[in-house]
Amino acid sequence: MGKHAHNHRQAKAAKTGWVAIDPTAVPTTSQNALRKAMAIEGVPLTQFNDLLWLMAQESSGVVDVRNGKSSARGLYQLLRPQYELNPNGEKSFGNAVEECQGGIRYILGRYHTAASARLFWEKHHWY
Repeated sequence: MGKHAHNHRQAKAAKTGWVAIDPTAVPTTSQNALRKAMAIEGVPLTQFNDLLWLMAQESSGVVDVRNGKSSARGLYQLLRPQYELNPNGEKSFGNAVEECQGGIRYILGRYHTAASARLFWEKHHWY
């Protein structure tokens, strides 16, 4: 990242109060679950970093985390209408691989690539 872009991001973070969560802070178990889900879903590993980044922003890699203000749930904070994207619907929550599969299906279905979803998230702080 160039110096100007870095300074712009710092200024924006100071203005909005939002700072990206470091994807390396995501637990190894959730990272491994993402790799396994990507293999199951046939997603190339080139999308791993962006999928991990999105997971970090949405849940910090905490399996079955719930949002107290909405129906958002899981590693990718799917809303109730998207629960069906999980292999076993709502029953998938608590299973890291299946939560990743649901997240992948949502992201690729809506944005076509994890990179596009990340760009949208960086601009709006949601996806």
